[in-house]
Parts: sequence; structure tokens; C-alpha cells
Amino acid sequence: MTIFWDWNGTIVADVPLVVQVNNLIFAKHGYRDTNEEEYRRIFRFPVREYYRELGVSDEDFPIIAKEWNEGYVAHFDQAALAPGVLETLRRFQAAGFRQVILSASQRDQLREQVRHFPELTGLFDEVLGLGDVYGASKVQLALDFMARDGADPANAVFLGDTTHDAEVARAIGCRCYLIDGGHQQRSVLETAGVPVLDRLADLPALLGL
Repeated sequence: MTIFWDWNGTIVADVPLVVQVNNLIFAKHGYRDTNEEEYRRIFRFPVREYYRELGVSDEDFPIIAKEWNEGYVAHFDQAALAPGVLETLRRFQAAGFRQVILSASQRDQLREQVRHFPELTGLFDEVLGLGDVYGASKVQLALDFMARDGADPANAVFLGDTTHDAEVARAIGCRCYLIDGGHQQRSVLETAGVPVLDRLADLPALLGL
């Protein structure tokens, strides 16, 4: 079995960091603060649409996206692994599952962030990110991997924390489980039409382990 893992909000519990950087950069450009509750209610892909809802103009978006990325990278050491993720990763590895990170993060930065957690060493077969910092979509990234790797979508599962992760799963034809507590609130996740779990620890049993 192939397990596709989203990174931000699924493996890394980084919502507090994201909101902190949001407010730092938004204030610099004259935009209002937000908070975790509002962020988790309105966040979505592509991120340009979420920025628009916060009032960020299309003209300012490229500048703010670049500065936000720089701020996030600079403060990434404040992020921690999500509860239960390490135990779940190790259990899947012991079961012989292939594990792939599929993220909207810029690929080089993503790989550096994975290296920040030495306990993750050796747990992933692939670490896949986008080519820029604008977080448009993971769908093509997933389709390209499936075509290149020859993985069977009927024997694959996507784990994420946003409705976009469910869209990616549908695009490649695999099952999806969304985990509550990440970048979108549960009421938003439940609109995706896939199972929403309270915690990662519930997942192995659902996959027959």
C-alpha cells in the first residue's frame, strides 16, 4: 500500500506558526490581524483565494506570499510534529507500506523542513513539493508521481487536513482520510465527502493494522 501524507497541518502542527507569520506580514502591509479560529474557517487552496478573503489585493499577493514564506522558514523551528504522527508513520513502515509526502510547499524548503526532524529519517520513500511558493495545487504533482511510479490508486490512501487533499485523492483515484485539528475546521472538512478522523491514532485500525 502507498500512503500519501500531506505535510503542513497533518505531519507538522504549524497552524499557530502560520497565524503568527500572517499577522507579522499583514501588519507590515497595512492589513488586519487574524486568529486561528478565523484562519481555520477560511483557509483554502489556491491560497490566493484565501488571501483575497482576508482583504489582500491581487497586486500585493506576490509580495506578501514571498515575505510570508521567508518569515515561515525563518521561524520554522517553532513548529512541532502533530500528535501521534511519529507512531503512525513507524507503524505503517513496519507494515511495509510505502510513504510519500505530497505537499504544496516549495520542494527544496519542504525537504529542509523534513530534515529538521531527525526522527523522520528513513520513514519516507519520496518527498514531493511544488516548484514555487504560491501553493496553487498538488493535483498535477500527484498525477505525475502516479504516472512515473506506477502506483495502483486502488491500493493507495491520501492523508490530509484540508478539502484540497480530498480533491487530490479524487484526482488520482485513491481513498482519503482527513484529520481534524489542522488548517481547516471540522465543519469545512466534512463538506469534502470523505471520513474525518479525530486523531491519527484511529487510522491504523481502519487500514487493517
